[in-house]
Amino acid sequence: MEMVKLVLAWALLPLAAAAFSLTIGPPVAAGTGTKVVKTKSAAFAVRLEECDALDAAQVSGTAEGIVDGQRRSAAVTITAAGSPGVYVVSQVWDQSDQNRGVWLVSLSAICGRARAAAIVPMGPQGFVRERTRVLQRSATKAEIESALKALEAAAK
Repeated sequence: MEMVKLVLAWALLPLAAAAFSLTIGPPVAAGTGTKVVKTKSAAFAVRLEECDALDAAQVSGTAEGIVDGQRRSAAVTITAAGSPGVYVVSQVWDQSDQNRGVWLVSLSAICGRARAAAIVPMGPQGFVRERTRVLQRSATKAEIESALKALEAAAK
């Protein structure tokens, strides 16, 4: 019986291949391409992992915040870096809002039919790695709101 389980596990191994996902890192992780060097307001880098169709992949995102008790949304700029599948996310929202409230960046990516997302909390020094949440599906509005509320509670 153990041998049957071993053979089945070995046969199913290719089905357990890594899935499409995002990796978040500091802006320097995007490399030293000319587009990266010109992006002075870079908040963080995002890399598409396990995407076989990088030329057709799409990445989008928005900044979501709570400032003076009011919910806000703002644009972010996503710029392709020098390497395929690597992007730099730049802060576009007002810096004074950043200092008065809590913010996160909600990213969505598509590679073929696969989806991935990341909820990236922002702090005074940039993105907060230990609170970043990466998903192998689209983030829900409830997940984004929950992350914002947690940031707001931690800031008090």
